[in-house]
Amino acid sequence: MRRLCKNDANADDLAQDTFVIAFKRLAQFNGSGSFGGWLLSIAYRCFLQHHRRNRYLKQLYQRFSNGLTETSKVYADQKAEYLDMERAMAKLDAIQAAAITLNLNLGYSHSEVSEILALPLGTTKSHINRGLERLRQYMNQSSSENQ
Repeated sequence: MRRLCKNDANADDLAQDTFVIAFKRLAQFNGSGSFGGWLLSIAYRCFLQHHRRNRYLKQLYQRFSNGLTETSKVYADQKAEYLDMERAMAKLDAIQAAAITLNLNLGYSHSEVSEILALPLGTTKSHINRGLERLRQYMNQSSSENQ
């Protein structure tokens, strides 16, 4: 998973999803092949689903971002901190930015965000927490560069 994802956090989430699916479908394993091969096929399908979903979310976030750049006149009167936050949000992964926007900006609960993004609740919480941590890092870098 780590080689496929190139991101340890996503790889861990997908590995966990793989084991949950394998546990639920254990009765379907008929023993005709190796157990490891069966498990790897589940893992690969999880990766493909994640990749497709992530590509869709990137496209969705790009459309959202393009809408923001078209309305850049709105930002002309904004404070520098607000603009720094928007720049930091643009650096996040699309899934993290979408989850944070839905949760903090639009007020959806974690479970509602999970349903909207079609992700497990734990994965949604992980994306929000990791995204917020990255935002803090970006904002700290930005404030130290401005001093």
